[in-house]
Amino acid sequence: MKPLFVWVFAALLLGSESWGGAPQAPLVGFSFSPLSSIESGRDPVQDLDELVAQTQPDLVRLPIYWELVEPTPNELDFSSVDPLLAVIADHNASSPVQTKVVLTIGARNFLYPELHQPAWAGARSQPDIDLAQSGDAYRTYFDASILRYGSSPLLYAWQVENEPLDNVLNDLTGADQISIQQLAWEVGEVHRLDHKHKAVLSSYDGVNPVLDMMQVFTPPLLWPVGGGTGHPDQALAMADALGLDLYVDGPSVPYRSVTSVGIRSAWKAQALAFWADRAHAQGKDFWVAEMQAQPWDDAGDFGPEEMIKEAVDYRQAPVDVVLMWGVETWLWDPQWMAAGVRAIDILRS
Repeated sequence: MKPLFVWVFAALLLGSESWGGAPQAPLVGFSFSPLSSIESGRDPVQDLDELVAQTQPDLVRLPIYWELVEPTPNELDFSSVDPLLAVIADHNASSPVQTKVVLTIGARNFLYPELHQPAWAGARSQPDIDLAQSGDAYRTYFDASILRYGSSPLLYAWQVENEPLDNVLNDLTGADQISIQQLAWEVGEVHRLDHKHKAVLSSYDGVNPVLDMMQVFTPPLLWPVGGGTGHPDQALAMADALGLDLYVDGPSVPYRSVTSVGIRSAWKAQALAFWADRAHAQGKDFWVAEMQAQPWDDAGDFGPEEMIKEAVDYRQAPVDVVLMWGVETWLWDPQWMAAGVRAIDILRS
């Protein structure tokens, strides 16, 4: 119990720190998956058009799903991507805010079930995933995507896979972490085929900055005081930018029953300062790849006001990019849409 007491005491001290002046504002935007709209019986093009018009984002993260782009081993179909890029181009033609895109490429891509592998590629677990990714068909999908969009004036950066080193379990896949060798090939391939744009890797961190610092500096002591976290330091070492996925309320969030959303948001803001300093010291960018912008379930206390407070906390950290997660749900809730626009304004104020 003593190590746990020390950890809690240190975390509370960090959470009580006051901040000085805010750093330079980040680029702010959101993630958008056409699958979210399709699963809700909506039109992805119309949904993205409305979201962009109402929020005026700097960036939109879009997926290049392997399962959609390469429906058979001998076929490439970019119809799930091109119409979404056309929405951004049309928006830029008449808007003072010029929006760019982050394209996420790889077998692991954002949105459940995380692994977006076509059925023909084989079993949805390692080592079969690695075998499929080593094949000619996967590499054709990967290279063709980079060559198709690498020269686009809309492109801001590439995200290579999504939380590729982390163990994100679900009912539809087995162990689906991307191997270090495969990930190194993919980052290298982005650099080889596109000399202009950076490659970001994403992960998640611990519940607070104490665990983050322990993971980096004293990893043998991590398990007794709270267990493991994601792989942010390893992702940072391999990429041009590190993107953290931050969730302050949900069934898998530690200490959800004994801490408030506000405390956990403050902890995350402290962790952002730690990881931003670490990335910038290496000459690399630091992103919030996913900032929670919708409730995870009905059991929590995450509402529009909590999202705004989250934005206030995160604005204090020297972050280069913030991408909000869950904005599709704003389309049918004016209160959330108004709060989301306010949060975006705060982040880039």
